[in-house]
Amino acid sequence: MNKIINKGHMGSTIKFSSKEDKRLFFKDFYSPCKMNQLFSSWNFKGNFNLADIKFREAIVEELILKKLVDKKIFYKEDYKLEKLHLCLNSDKKSLDESEQNKISISFYETSKILNNLYVEFIKNTISPIFDEKIFYQKVPTFRFHFPNQKGYNWNDRYHTDTMLGHPPYEHNIWVPFTKTFGNNSMRITPYDESINCIKSCNDDFERFAERTQYDKNFMGNLRKNSYSLEMNYGEYIIFDSRCLHCTQYNDTKDTRISMDIRIIRESEIESYSRQYITTGRKKMPFLPGHYFSNIAV
Repeated sequence: MNKIINKGHMGSTIKFSSKEDKRLFFKDFYSPCKMNQLFSSWNFKGNFNLADIKFREAIVEELILKKLVDKKIFYKEDYKLEKLHLCLNSDKKSLDESEQNKISISFYETSKILNNLYVEFIKNTISPIFDEKIFYQKVPTFRFHFPNQKGYNWNDRYHTDTMLGHPPYEHNIWVPFTKTFGNNSMRITPYDESINCIKSCNDDFERFAERTQYDKNFMGNLRKNSYSLEMNYGEYIIFDSRCLHCTQYNDTKDTRISMDIRIIRESEIESYSRQYITTGRKKMPFLPGHYFSNIAV
């Protein structure tokens, strides 16, 4: 029998301090889908004004400012973000165990220009959609998903943010800065199918993580019940944080660049049945002034 080694999200799922802590978590986890209540669907797709919010231009400038790419080489590709992989050394493109590369990690800190665009996007595009003020992730996650990346040593890592410690009341926002298609895009599973899949694992996230890597029938059903998001620059999608999703092995000829954002409505911060803390090294509370913005907008 082959030895099972940790792959994907195995070993990094949420741990509970007691039976009561677990009970309170699943009380929140199985709360009604707020997206359904707000938008009559588990997701909402929208557009933003490209003339006002010039994310692509800011990302190009950021790459050059950080000296992550040679300006002359990038110029030869007409500064097309889809062709960024042709302008980088392989060591900057390789993935680590957290599905990040050196380019993505460098974007944990950004210039004021890019950060101001992000806040403007939240205030003017996202906040007006909701029925009350929202807190937003202070530091968004930028993804640089290159073709045929080294380090992709796992099967598709389907997950929900909640199984990694996030509060179920969050809403996920995915914003692509390049055209997404096929395997360069994110794959997503509708809400009902996602919940049923977790239930089939007896609410055991660690078992779920293992099955996504070692159970071929389970993996086949996940793929059958999910689909790749085909989107253009200027579009975004908001979805329930309990929806299963994953990055895929990019076998296309284009780089995909996108941004992950988590937001939560003002009243939902008060709905926690337990304390939610990031599972990473910093152990950051999912509260205003910590993971989320200081004030609601």
